Formats: sequence, C-alpha cells, structure tokens
Amino acid sequence: MLDSLNRAFDRTNRVLGYVSAAFVVTMAVTVLYDVLARMLFAAPTIWVLDINEYLLVYLCFVPAAWILMNDHHVKVEIVTARLTPASQGRLRVVTDFLGLIYCVVLAWQGWVVAWHAFENGYRFSTALNLPKFPVLVIIPIGAAWLGLAFAVRILTGSRAHAAPEKGGV
Repeated sequence: MLDSLNRAFDRTNRVLGYVSAAFVVTMAVTVLYDVLARMLFAAPTIWVLDINEYLLVYLCFVPAAWILMNDHHVKVEIVTARLTPASQGRLRVVTDFLGLIYCVVLAWQGWVVAWHAFENGYRFSTALNLPKFPVLVIIPIGAAWLGLAFAVRILTGSRAHAAPEKGGV
C-alpha cells in the first residue's frame, strides 16, 4: 500500500514539476511581450510585473516537494561529506524531521494569514488590484505538500528518489 501511495505521490509531483515549468515559460513570454510592447510600440503593460510576481510565489512552493524527492535542492556538503554513510543517514532523518516540523508550522501559520486575507477581502495595492488570497493560499498548500514529501522520505527510510531523472523537468 505504501508503494502505491508513493507512486501516486511521484506522479503528482511530476505533474507539479511540469506545471512549474509552464509557469517559467509563461513568465518568459510575458516579460518578452512587455519588453517588445514597450520598445516597439511605446505601450508598456500594467499587468506583466504583477502576474510575474505572483507566479514567482507559486514557483517557490509548487515544485518544492518534487525538488526534495529528487534531491535537487541546494546543499552545502562541506561537513556532511566528511561523515560516514551511517552518520549521513542519521543526519538526513534528523533534518527530515526538522523539515517536517517547519512545514507543519508554515502550513498552519500560512493558512491563518491566507484565510485572514480572504475573510477581510484584502487586495494588493498594485495596478491590477488583485485579491491576496489566491497568492497567499499557495504557501500553506505548498508547505503541506512539502511536509508530506518529508514524511514520505522518513517512512521510506531513504532518499526515496535521489537518483537523477532522465530528461528531468
């Protein structure tokens, strides 16, 4: 049963990785559009900066679990490289527990902030004047999903999917 849940988690993470890649492409295309509109037609947009700022928040949280499960996050190994494999494994379990605790607190507090923004109808003070909730809600959702990734790593007792993927996202 754990294997089938792990496979479903992997498939979902892969989809989220592709969604994140689509966000990057969208950001690049909209910035290019804005530059061309500004330079060729002297008609800058009012929406590109706002949309890209919001997508940047999503890019921090949507692919986080995929990055963790594929061991693609930034690491400083100056100390851990000197440890024995057994010590590295114990340290990984400790850091996974700390990561899980952090994600639980971030999801909880992120939800408190996002819900408060929703209840009070908070909006960004920008040209688009968009509501804050759709941007803020990805923080608790992403933190919870990343926390689930830490839990999967703890339950599987290994780096789960540390081998690099062919083709990647």
